[in-house]
Formats: sequence, structure tokens, C-alpha cells
Amino acid sequence: MCHMQKEEQVLIPLMLAGGNPMIVHPIDVMRHEHDEHDKELRALGALAGDMTVLDDACNSWRALYAGLAELAADLTDHIHIENNILFPRFEN
Repeated sequence: MCHMQKEEQVLIPLMLAGGNPMIVHPIDVMRHEHDEHDKELRALGALAGDMTVLDDACNSWRALYAGLAELAADLTDHIHIENNILFPRFEN
């Protein structure tokens, strides 16, 4: 099951039901996967020179790097919101 399916089919229903002592287990899985996604984003950034486009790059190359930067920013925001705002509400 992919990350989003786990959220939609397991974690979010538990949260909407007000939580459950067992919710810490799917949250731990999500945090672990978030850590893995973060590692992958850092590796992608390293491969792409931190999304720095060369001065003579064509428009396609510029669009690719802009899209990669947007993906990285969106995923970073997603991870931050879940790890630091949403999950702590259910980990007491």
C-alpha cells in the first residue's frame, strides 16, 4: 500500500474517529516514510545541483528544475504539517 493510501485508508479514519491508542503505530510508519522521503529529496537535490539551473540551460531544463523545486517544497510542507502539527495532536 502506498503512502497516500495508508493515510487515506488507515490514519485519517482513525483521526476522524477521535483517535485510538493504536494510532501511534500508523503515525510511526508515516514518520518513518517521511524520513525516507526527506532522504530521497536531499539525494535528488544533490543530483540536480540543488535545482540550480545553468545560465545557458534551455527552457525545458528550466521547467524541469522549477517543477522539481515545486515538488520538493510541496512535499517538505506536507511532511512538516503532518509531523509537527497534525501527529502531535494524537500522540499523547
